[in-house]
Amino acid sequence: MAGTLITITDAGRAALVAPGNTGTNAHQVVKIGLASAPFVADKGMLVMPNERKRITTFAGKNVAPDTVHVTLKDDTDDQFTLYGFGLYLENDVLLGVYSQATPIMEKSPAAMLLLSADIQLTSIDAAALTFGDATFLNPPATTEVQGVIELATQAEVDAGTDAGRAVTPATLKPKLDAKASLSGADFIGRVQTVDSFRIAAAPGNVATLGPGNADSASFYGNNVALRSWYGIGFGPNIDNALVPKAEFSHWFDTRTGNTGFRGTLDVGGLITALTPPAGDVSKRVPTTEWVVAAIAAAAVGTMVFEPRTSVRAGFLKLNGAVIKRADYPALWAYAQASGALVAESAWTSNNWGCFSSGDGATTFRLPELRGEFIRCWDDARGADANRAIGTFQASQNITHAHAASAAAVGDHVHSAWTDSQGWHGHHGNTYAIGDHAHILDQNVPQWANDSDRGVGNPSNFSIDGWRQPYTSFAGAHGHGFDTDGAGTHAHNVGIGGAGNHSHTITVNADGGSEARPRNVALLAMIRAY
Repeated sequence: MAGTLITITDAGRAALVAPGNTGTNAHQVVKIGLASAPFVADKGMLVMPNERKRITTFAGKNVAPDTVHVTLKDDTDDQFTLYGFGLYLENDVLLGVYSQATPIMEKSPAAMLLLSADIQLTSIDAAALTFGDATFLNPPATTEVQGVIELATQAEVDAGTDAGRAVTPATLKPKLDAKASLSGADFIGRVQTVDSFRIAAAPGNVATLGPGNADSASFYGNNVALRSWYGIGFGPNIDNALVPKAEFSHWFDTRTGNTGFRGTLDVGGLITALTPPAGDVSKRVPTTEWVVAAIAAAAVGTMVFEPRTSVRAGFLKLNGAVIKRADYPALWAYAQASGALVAESAWTSNNWGCFSSGDGATTFRLPELRGEFIRCWDDARGADANRAIGTFQASQNITHAHAASAAAVGDHVHSAWTDSQGWHGHHGNTYAIGDHAHILDQNVPQWANDSDRGVGNPSNFSIDGWRQPYTSFAGAHGHGFDTDGAGTHAHNVGIGGAGNHSHTITVNADGGSEARPRNVALLAMIRAY
């Protein structure tokens, strides 16, 4: 039997081989790791590279001496591309790995990942492996076990003896059409009549209901219980005859007081009806199918922001992921009509708030809003001019000023001087202030000449001599002194330099790696289906 050839790791082989190479140890695979990117399988691996998660929802069965059939399921709302997987034993040993360069399959939040693979083990005994916590394996279906079932042929349906095959509508309808009459049947589904309808009002009393039928009038007053009729009702026509009324879709019972089939209705079980067309605004009663479709059609493309880490049902994260158009046809239609759909090359350049056309054929890309602030499109207002919808804009500060200070460069002095204006003098005379006299004292020795001084040779005072007499003080008095001016003049003052020097000006930095206001981090999502 052909199968996917898995690479057994050295650690896995060591766990399986019994001491002394006497056989194979029995082990149980309890987890399967899923890889979201390709890798090269290597026997020395202890952990699978690019591992997205490990799941326990799987089952395995030996279908050949060297082959194990494994079926795994992931029904979470996770989104990833599967490139490979690995088998982990109950002791967390990585038994084996498988990877390929192209995607095995893609998982979307709205889809369930189901994967079955025949794993071929050419160098160890596959029978030594069992799979724990098995939830399903697609076994043959029975009345107690969900699984794979074979459809019955028309001959098998006609025979009515096979309990192991399923009946399809195509094989069941001929059997129902072949029954010209049914006796003692309880109808719990839709019943339709194309002509008249006959019902027994009492033992031996059969009424035929239909337009113009005289028996209808007599039947109208009888106390008859009608139960479990679905899709047809009864009411009097203009001749007071009981005729089918298509507008009723309930079962009712005249014994509950619904005289003449009017008044309140006793409704039992679920009621279904034809879904109105999309956009219908009439007084028709909408079905849940119509309501869900109307809400989804109006909500697809709506962006929401919530304090949560996982995406809610019906939404996708706005993380720039590439998704398939076939998986999200309503969102793809919205993207095409949004006016914000650009080529993949333009998206990667600057248009991260737009959708991209992906590969141009089967995929498209979601906007990328992680870590970004939202700014409303200017739309020709002029506050944020020349911006295209969905374009990225880098951070920027508004023009502003910073206070600055200069550092001192140490103490220093300046030399100064004044120049001369040439020699000049002042002329003047003294005058006495008040009358006074000096007394000549001739008793004081006088020197005959200058050479006498200091040699102790005094002489008498002689008025004819040049010697100056000694006079007494004349008391407190003063002498005024008048001078004339020397003319107007000025002096120049010079100040020398202190040498070349400079002052250091320091402007301190402020802020961090980006410009931002106060904010709260929320998960950005878009309604996808």
